[in-house]
Amino acid sequence: MIKTVHLRYCRVVPEDESFCVNFAGGEYNLSFKGEDFTTGKGFTISRIDSPLIDTDFLLWLSVYLGEDTIAPFQEVDTRFVWQRGDFAVKRQELSKFFSVAERVKQRKWPKWKQNLFENALLYFSAAIRSGINSMPINLGLFALSMECLGNVRYGKRDKHWTFGDRQFMAYLTVRLAKLKTDEMKKPQIKEFEKRLRLDIDLLNHLRNAFYGHSLLHLKEDQQKLLTHLRQWSVRSGHSKKFAAQTFKIARLKNDVVRESFGLYKLGLRLNRLFLFLAVGLSAKVPFASHDFHILGDLRDNEESEFRGVKSSFRFSVRPKSPTSVSTATR
Repeated sequence: MIKTVHLRYCRVVPEDESFCVNFAGGEYNLSFKGEDFTTGKGFTISRIDSPLIDTDFLLWLSVYLGEDTIAPFQEVDTRFVWQRGDFAVKRQELSKFFSVAERVKQRKWPKWKQNLFENALLYFSAAIRSGINSMPINLGLFALSMECLGNVRYGKRDKHWTFGDRQFMAYLTVRLAKLKTDEMKKPQIKEFEKRLRLDIDLLNHLRNAFYGHSLLHLKEDQQKLLTHLRQWSVRSGHSKKFAAQTFKIARLKNDVVRESFGLYKLGLRLNRLFLFLAVGLSAKVPFASHDFHILGDLRDNEESEFRGVKSSFRFSVRPKSPTSVSTATR
């Protein structure tokens, strides 16, 4: 069995055209060049020792890439692969990731705790499988995944905490404690932590507005969400004036939908970061080149395809930065 994966939001940049990785007793070959997909926008998976591909392998690969690899009949949709930019894949790092994932499956946890962790993976998978088409609803799925991780970290069966309680932050606190003892790194670490907490604030307000509590009808909650959206825009490189023009109370729903790609990446990177922290892989979490930017890097004459229709863009003004806006002709 050979499974073809078509990437939707990033371009894969592998160190080799193909290589093998092991997981749960199986040997898998990943091939990044073939006739069934455009190079950089897809790959194939085959299992060398069996005709069947373990769904857990696909689930963990989805976590690593931040792209859905599970859907059995993926539609070719490469219109937006530029949004996350380039994602580097190295055999040694991927093999280490799967070794850790395999150990996670072997943990001697109580059944309820194991189920919580599996739910975290499934909520994440559901969020990335639905992708931009379900925005901003699937931000709630990213938050649910992190909520499950928080309860895994809490480690007791007596009560399940909500996303707003942020039990998952304990993973980060433990990881950053040692780094903060280095006076040279401490300012940078504290700045990263501050940004992360602000991003979590925004995800919480988006989740409450569109998924969990549906609080967008309340003026106080509208104003809180507006403030956090504007701050997020400024953190991402825009001016305060541009941020104020981008998000308005009167059209808040439409503004959030318009910024779906940037906000989707917000939920994606937070969820992936805490999944990596939860399994003990925090030293080097792989991100695509534009996961922390609102916009990606749409390139001159890069061909995209959707339902047999191919298109490309030629820029009249090249973007100066990932957050710049350019004019383009089709």
